[in-house]
Amino acid sequence: MLNVKMQQNWIDRLLPEGFPFPSSTIISGPGGSGKPLIGSLFVSAWLKVGGNVTFLLINSDRDYAEKVLKIYDIQPTDYNGKLCFIDFDPKIDTIEGKNYNILRANLLKPEVWDQSLELASDALADNDNNLIFGAALNLLFFSKTYRDVLVSKLVSMLQKENCIFSLSTNIFQDKVRLLENNADNLMFSRLEKPMRLFLRIARMKGVNFLKDEDEVSLSENELSNLRTESEKARRSLIPIISKI
Repeated sequence: MLNVKMQQNWIDRLLPEGFPFPSSTIISGPGGSGKPLIGSLFVSAWLKVGGNVTFLLINSDRDYAEKVLKIYDIQPTDYNGKLCFIDFDPKIDTIEGKNYNILRANLLKPEVWDQSLELASDALADNDNNLIFGAALNLLFFSKTYRDVLVSKLVSMLQKENCIFSLSTNIFQDKVRLLENNADNLMFSRLEKPMRLFLRIARMKGVNFLKDEDEVSLSENELSNLRTESEKARRSLIPIISKI
């Protein structure tokens, strides 16, 4: 177990011993409450200590993911061989590779999910040191065909993998609670008008933490711009997934 400090006052106050890796984490909160931004903070800290990251890009693309990482002083070009991106595309049948570290895959299908993660692991320099990061996973549950099997898949990953997932509490609340209950670490975010983001830690594996709520140190401009991008993608995906 490696406890990693985030090097930001607000989160280091809540996690004085650091964030525990490897472990599984759920960040829950209402839609639009900045969960991927918070998750990316932990991702950036993992990269800075030598870890690898596989991104499950459900309602965003690689450009968006890299833009968020840059907020935390991560220049993706400095991490060649340490990053892999799996771009969710419900319009294709299986997996299409763009290059060695970018895949496009229909992650609704469990066998494609498994194959994509195996390919991502093979593309990384040290595949024993991997963190899987996925945001807006609730969107996948709009598929009636694959909903239950995907929930089971995520439960299994939370029990076995080094992963960070974010979920919206607005929809599929019974599924969200099930996933929350199976994570080592559980956090809740909320957004307060006009544009202030807060985080509260409910559970953490093997380290002391404060249960106080604290404000996330991101500017109103950063929060607003990134939120707009993710909301646009979400609106376009739901009608497609709902028909599958």
